[in-house]
Amino acid sequence: MYPIKEVPVEADALTDWLYQRFVEKEELLNHFYAKGSFPPQDGQKEVASRPMILDPVWLCVVQSIAFASGYAWYSVLQYLYCCLF
Repeated sequence: MYPIKEVPVEADALTDWLYQRFVEKEELLNHFYAKGSFPPQDGQKEVASRPMILDPVWLCVVQSIAFASGYAWYSVLQYLYCCLF
């Protein structure tokens, strides 16, 4: 992230700044494609990673809420449709 104070206001300076951000992005992508991970940030010795775990209970709860919400909206719209027509 870059603080807004670092972003130039003038068109030419902004163009150069954006080009440098594009170059940085490409270097990060090249490193990722070559090694399978992004390089460590400044001050880190190695990249900190954590396993991605999907909790099945949490997933069931979220899906249940989504289905209940969908059913509630369906019921409301069906009621409104019946009342209007």
